[in-house]
Amino acid sequence: MRDERDCDVLVVGAGPTGLCTALMLTQHGVRVRIVDSKSGPVEQARAAIVHARTLELFDRLGVAEAAVARGLPITDVAIHEAGRHVGDMPLAGEGTGDRTRFPYALALEQFETERVLVEALKEHHVEVEWNTAVVELADTGALVGVTTAEGRSITARWLVGADGASSAVRGFVGQSFDGETYDQAGMLADVTLDVDLGVRGMRLNLTRGGFVGILPLASGRCRLFGVVPRELEQAPSQKNPSHEAYAPLAPADLQKWFDGYFKVDARLEEVVWASMFRFHSRIASRFRVGNVFLAGDAAHIHNPAGGQGLNLGVGDAVNLAWKLAQVVNGEAPERLLDTYESERRPIARTVLKRTDLGFKLETGNSAVAVWMRAHVATRVVGAVSRLAPIRRMFFHMFSQLWIRYRNSPAVGPGTGPLRPGDRAPYAEIRPTRDGASSVLDLTHGSGYHVLLFGAQSLDTDRLAASLDDRYTVAITTHVIPPEEEAAHRAYQVSGPLLVLVRPDGHVAAVAEPKSPGVTDFLDTVLTRVKAPA
Repeated sequence: MRDERDCDVLVVGAGPTGLCTALMLTQHGVRVRIVDSKSGPVEQARAAIVHARTLELFDRLGVAEAAVARGLPITDVAIHEAGRHVGDMPLAGEGTGDRTRFPYALALEQFETERVLVEALKEHHVEVEWNTAVVELADTGALVGVTTAEGRSITARWLVGADGASSAVRGFVGQSFDGETYDQAGMLADVTLDVDLGVRGMRLNLTRGGFVGILPLASGRCRLFGVVPRELEQAPSQKNPSHEAYAPLAPADLQKWFDGYFKVDARLEEVVWASMFRFHSRIASRFRVGNVFLAGDAAHIHNPAGGQGLNLGVGDAVNLAWKLAQVVNGEAPERLLDTYESERRPIARTVLKRTDLGFKLETGNSAVAVWMRAHVATRVVGAVSRLAPIRRMFFHMFSQLWIRYRNSPAVGPGTGPLRPGDRAPYAEIRPTRDGASSVLDLTHGSGYHVLLFGAQSLDTDRLAASLDDRYTVAITTHVIPPEEEAAHRAYQVSGPLLVLVRPDGHVAAVAEPKSPGVTDFLDTVLTRVKAPA
């Protein structure tokens, strides 16, 4: 039956979310096709911030080094008011280097992100099928079939709709997209300036009308972003949510906006592109309908506060792809796929709530909001930005290292400081023969990974063999010796400990090594090797 379909998984949409989904699937041996109605990768920068957790996921996909090489690490946000520097907030900070290999946000144009992922897919002999719009979709239960604008048919066992805010797939499966479209319009522009402002981090200006900012890019250009003055916005009403620009912004208007909001003596030497957008906050009622899944902007969109959108979509992609791969490969029961929605939709709702609050504080037109920005915000930022706990909190919040899936059916039960569902902690180790230099490096690759602490008296070879004999999925065992003190501290080891890590880098189970609890849990999420008849 599998060979009768054109592919195991069809991915609709070749933005970062769809590309990451396809890449992880093909790395796990899944037959995947990816189509997009566009003629090729985006040409503008669009999303331009990649946070620490996303870089960790890129590392699992083998593309982090290429992404970092094309980007610019950003560690601080300088806060200004009327051209005056009033404080700094961290996108990294003291101690963050102990929590992740990537203690910064990466300024990386979306077209560069997409090029990195497209090139990685080509290494696996998967080409994006551009100029391929899906116009019909039918889910029979046994397969999903689509028809393209050219009249071609493509069949798959599963389909992932990653086709953006105006998702056709979401419409085909009858999902509502509840939420709101903001009255306030926004602007994005990539420019070069005729002076060096000394911008080494992001620069955010708080103004009476909202927020504006400058993000330096590796190309030497700057991304300008923020709210659009009412006299410029010309924002039409939109029946369907879209992240596409509704109008260009003339260079003369952009210069006027820059002068008025930033209060610096600089000219826009080159305007590469400048456009106005509507901001939305919406979420699909379901992330799975039958054999069809929604991911990224097709499932949720929100305002740009904190640069969370692309990063949230990549998280969707990795969470879904490893589960699809295990089901397709016969390594896990189909019910595992239900945990995609139960894990990711609450995360999306949390991000929407946080960005809604931040955006409304930044852009609200009420007398209270305007007064707070003009008289309170800048003073508060200047004071609290010097406090180490506040700096750590901001990095934790923006980096998406806070995301966890406690109490999910796809993780085991547990209590204590490290719990199932948590992101597996980062800790450096002595380089191994395979080139791993951190605990997380050990857990890259397909399947689950077992981390054993305090296992000197344990027959680890026997444990590894028993897991291999019991399950069809690969489970790799790693012994973390006592001399790896940083790892023992990060995992808060106080005695013999077994930590089971999922393919997405989240903890699946925590147990005493000889406890039957690990196999009891794995029996619920993995396919066991059938005993000989």
